[in-house]
Amino acid sequence: MVGTVDQAKFELLIEVYALINSNYADGKTLISQIIESSARLVGAEAASLVLYDLVADKLRFEIAIGPRKSEIMGMEQDPKEGIVGWVVQHGQSLIVNDPEADARFSPTISKEVNFPAKSILAVPMKVKGVLVGVIEVINKTKGRYFLDEDLYWLELFAMQAAIAVENARFLEKTSIELSYLSEKAQVNSGWHNLVYASPIMAEKIDLIDRIAPSDASVLILGESGVGKELFAERLHRASKRADRPFVRVNCAALPETLLESELFGHVKG
Repeated sequence: MVGTVDQAKFELLIEVYALINSNYADGKTLISQIIESSARLVGAEAASLVLYDLVADKLRFEIAIGPRKSEIMGMEQDPKEGIVGWVVQHGQSLIVNDPEADARFSPTISKEVNFPAKSILAVPMKVKGVLVGVIEVINKTKGRYFLDEDLYWLELFAMQAAIAVENARFLEKTSIELSYLSEKAQVNSGWHNLVYASPIMAEKIDLIDRIAPSDASVLILGESGVGKELFAERLHRASKRADRPFVRVNCAALPETLLESELFGHVKG
């Protein structure tokens, strides 16, 4: 069937596809926009993205839009309960236009947030046949019931939304792994971070940062154990030589006759 309404929905789908392929830098915002679009697509009062945590065996309302979104977001549900639970268990879409009369409906969350569910449409989100979550829309705004046409459009929508969710998850996981590897590399490099609260230390750090760009040689003096090597590290990392090796030499372990040669080199002969 082709008509004005269908054309509008088709244009909204294209808009969403463009959104999905635009930017994953802020995955949470992207997915929120996608779920908001799902409510617009079928004319629903509220919508939720429910993700399935396989390890914890829980359904989590990750994103919600509508009158009670702040209360709903973060709530968890048994994957064997409710309309969403049925969709997860069977991997099929479901329309329920009289929830109170349907044995599969669980009123727990609806009552907890004081938001009556008069009609529900839920569709699975799958990537390569694996279920990653469910899009649930609640309360048809124009007309009382969700129709097969709404189900058709939301299923098309869910296919792309699933890819967006999976890509956002992958990006987040990759970002965490890169951060971990960066920290590990820093630790393995032997660098140490200075932790201080003293105004005197702050003054010394400021001095180090000011002289670091110069080519002058710097002699750091102090009692044993006060952190001279840490200041030397800081100086090196802030200098123009930061990309070159930082060589630590224990001067106390060198004979006086070899110290000058070790530090400044020597000429053969």
